[in-house]
Amino acid sequence: MTTASAATTASYRSFADATRSVLDLLEHQLPDVTLFLSHLDRGHNVHRIVDTRGGEGFGLHANQATPLRDSYCGQMAEDAGPRRCDDIPGHPVYARLDQQAHLAAVSYLGVPLELSDHSRVGSLAALSRTPGRFREADEQLFAVLARVLSSELERESSTRDLQRMSETLREHARGLAALGRVTRALAGSRDARPAVCRAACEVASAPVAFVLEPSGTEFVSTAMVGVDIAPVTLQPRPESEFGGRAFTSRQSYFVADARTHPALAAPLVEATGARSALFEPVLRGEQIAGVLILIWRHSVDAVPDAVAEMLGVLASQAAVAIEREELRSRVGALALSDPLTGLPTRRAGDDELPREIARARRSEAPLTVAVIDLDHLSAFNMLRGEQEGDRLVKESSASWRAQLREVDTLARLEGAELGLVLPDCGLGEACEVLDRVRAATPRGQTASAGVARWDGEEPGDLLLARCMDALAAAKAAGRDMTIPAD
Repeated sequence: MTTASAATTASYRSFADATRSVLDLLEHQLPDVTLFLSHLDRGHNVHRIVDTRGGEGFGLHANQATPLRDSYCGQMAEDAGPRRCDDIPGHPVYARLDQQAHLAAVSYLGVPLELSDHSRVGSLAALSRTPGRFREADEQLFAVLARVLSSELERESSTRDLQRMSETLREHARGLAALGRVTRALAGSRDARPAVCRAACEVASAPVAFVLEPSGTEFVSTAMVGVDIAPVTLQPRPESEFGGRAFTSRQSYFVADARTHPALAAPLVEATGARSALFEPVLRGEQIAGVLILIWRHSVDAVPDAVAEMLGVLASQAAVAIEREELRSRVGALALSDPLTGLPTRRAGDDELPREIARARRSEAPLTVAVIDLDHLSAFNMLRGEQEGDRLVKESSASWRAQLREVDTLARLEGAELGLVLPDCGLGEACEVLDRVRAATPRGQTASAGVARWDGEEPGDLLLARCMDALAAAKAAGRDMTIPAD
């Protein structure tokens, strides 16, 4: 009665603490027997000892496992054998068990740990080599202590369940708040892809995120947060099954160890400090419109279901943001006046070039066309922000236009790429003009240019293509130069 009272009135920090206390009390009450608490795992058919006192007498120790049906406690919990057995070798059930063959016990006492749903998840038991060692009072004591342990186990399980539920609710609340910010960004006039990256970082507690979109056979970053590096270009490796799957799978692709994984290039791993990564596909219907990449700087074993679900929603928002930017790009190409620079658009320039070619053919005067482009604009955007990048394009356009004649046409082709039509201007003179124009680039930035003179026969698109080839040569040669076409 004293032992039972001490156990039922005590306060325990945890189920493990309760187990130690109960076994200590029983050891004091029954010093000459072996005591143990076991877990009855029906899912895996295992009887596993959790803790023991005096276990050396039978060679029992913590974490020792026995097939459930081959143990005394397994048969007891199924009511196939009695809770108290004074003569194990003479019992028809216990005597045939493999556990009895190893332990050769004579007396057994065991009571189940039974939860409120009547499931028996454990047992509190004792063994002895003395016949008739356990009395009815001992069985009553074990039953009281087993109820104490069952109550403590259920309380601890309920506490864990409440904690998990609370964490899940917090994750959902954080995810909904992040999703709301992305929705507001989509309703605004600016590119929402950086907002998607920031929201993904917040939801997944990841420091770095990228949105990459397909460009030919490569994937190029169009937004990133958490790291200041040049635009990222990743080439899926078809020779590696796992490297290519990260970019082609329509389901999340998680990388527990990103340090040597083929999907991430070594320079990117080094620049971001990546240890784990997640590739979340951005789908438009059945087509892959991009990939949202999350990077952790510590090892992550798995992505929680609630987080994975929210990242899937953010990937859908990323698809909307990508589609909106593509639509904005198409609408801008259709407009005759560029809203950022005030210059004619590519469409207007395409209309103007055939007219100048016709005029040059009639007058037999020289005609030169050029394409000029800011150097490293993508890196400028990543370091300073897209708003500052837009200002640089606007300021550069104004400065370049100021260096030209009234009869010259300057049109914005795409991004920071501007086309220039120079009537009555030879190739040598045009190169001097382009050098002067490039020197006027503001904010200490540089520009490259490709120049071509009309040969008297070629159509406008071929003339412009020669300019683009010359511009590419200028970029490849180191930028900040003008190169005439052949």
